[in-house]
Amino acid sequence: MSTERIRVPGELPGLPGQRQPRPQAGPTASGLSHAAAATLAPLSPYNGDTSASPAAFTGAASSGSPDDSALTVALRAADYADVCLVGRLTADEEGVRCVLEVAAPGSTILLPGACPVVLRGTMAYAAGTPEASAGWLPLIAITARAEDDSSLDLAALPLAARITVLEQAGLDALELLAAQRGEDTVLTAGQRCRVREAEREALVPLAGACGDLAGTAVTVPGGDARVLDDLRALRRLQERCRDLYGRLEPERALAWALEELGELSQAMRRGESAVRLEEELGQVLVWALCLANVTRTDAAHAFAKGFSGEYERQLRKHGTIKPYRRAAPPC
Repeated sequence: MSTERIRVPGELPGLPGQRQPRPQAGPTASGLSHAAAATLAPLSPYNGDTSASPAAFTGAASSGSPDDSALTVALRAADYADVCLVGRLTADEEGVRCVLEVAAPGSTILLPGACPVVLRGTMAYAAGTPEASAGWLPLIAITARAEDDSSLDLAALPLAARITVLEQAGLDALELLAAQRGEDTVLTAGQRCRVREAEREALVPLAGACGDLAGTAVTVPGGDARVLDDLRALRRLQERCRDLYGRLEPERALAWALEELGELSQAMRRGESAVRLEEELGQVLVWALCLANVTRTDAAHAFAKGFSGEYERQLRKHGTIKPYRRAAPPC
């Protein structure tokens, strides 16, 4: 099986070129102890799904069918706003955060027990643990393990070296893993291009985040476990938007999102009707989720970070939760 690098951008699913009219109203470096950590057996979030909408994460064991092959998972990840690498996931004691371990630079063999790992932003799909929140866990570190079993946190490497390590764990490693498993799946040149494109879009931002993962991972936003159910729902909404809107080019998606924000601002300033406000606010919310898909990030984790940040800010400033209040209008 060829492992040559193809650098030709592939076509990404997206909206038609013309905008549709709006309807009218009618590891140690990570703080994990090797003794306490549990190695996960990552499963595909698309496991058992043969449709174009892999919204249900079953967490069922791999059946060994072609749909579960390493290259099929990688292709689906590329098309579904995710990315796939070969590595090992290790959970913390509570099973709510994880470390991704990949092969060190120059390694000629795969890590023992390495599997395809699906990533969305700084989240990894790790349904191998019952405590996992709908299968997705925040990464708190990415490490590179050498053949002599030494380990290095990627945060200690320059950005270019981090990108190289992550790219090495991408399509080339997936093809090697598929060959070692004896899988028959072979990607066409166009499919390989789509996987490469996903790597280019996702791995540079991920490499840049390596030094901040441990300090920004959020598991229980604001300390309120009830919010976890809301985050699962938000993640499903992001997937629905992906299935309906596809993925535009970043510049075009951002332009449309800003246009909708401008229209909402105009409607608010003019004091327009509630129907108009709902219409414009709905467009802003939808496009915010579309931007998450365009950037291959997890909207639920992004929301959790913003929510927790404000929660902690209020505690630091006031010692309690003190929501914003409007100034009393003059009588």
